[in-house]
Amino acid sequence: MEHRIWQPPEFFQLNGQFVTLTPLVPERDVEALYAASHGSLQKEAVWNYLFYGPFDSPSTMKNWIEREMIGKSDPLTWTVFENSKNTQVGIVGLLAIAPTHGRAEIGHVWFTPEVHKSKVNTESQFLLLQHLFERHSYRRVEWKCDSLNHASRTAATRMGFIFEGRFRQHMFIHGRNRDTDWFAMTDKEWLRCKDNFEKWLYSNEKFSLMELNNS
Repeated sequence: MEHRIWQPPEFFQLNGQFVTLTPLVPERDVEALYAASHGSLQKEAVWNYLFYGPFDSPSTMKNWIEREMIGKSDPLTWTVFENSKNTQVGIVGLLAIAPTHGRAEIGHVWFTPEVHKSKVNTESQFLLLQHLFERHSYRRVEWKCDSLNHASRTAATRMGFIFEGRFRQHMFIHGRNRDTDWFAMTDKEWLRCKDNFEKWLYSNEKFSLMELNNS
């Protein structure tokens, strides 16, 4: 087989119908992102399965973002703007980027509860998958989550990611054990999944994305 070299994903704005993914800029985004994810138990629940957060203040959040997420080739982190309100509603990222193998992981994903069960999350993931599979011809995109995070597990399956196994006692986070569930989508599966994404996101028909991916 001919040796192949993939390029690192380009880091620029990705435009959708419902969301715009814009490279994270702390000075512009932190106040809105902090308000979207702090101030109530419901909002702060977005941090339950992440390695970081909640934060004491916007400045603490800004300092952490600048230290861990800005100016790096991995992770690449986008702010998610909901187009109808032009408001920051969460973040998404690419990490564990392995250009040598044409592989990357979608992670650092959270959204304010106000947009849960909307098309915001789904289109955000769709734009990242399209970016990797079509613009960069990647072979594999991974999704990993705490085995107790039912919402993340369900989202992965609904979008067409295939469950590949559970890493038992994988991490020790927030004072407890974390088993990690691994999911992935390959380039061979992307065309079918892309068609299902587009049907669910952009047509007026009523059906479940999970039903489409299981059909």
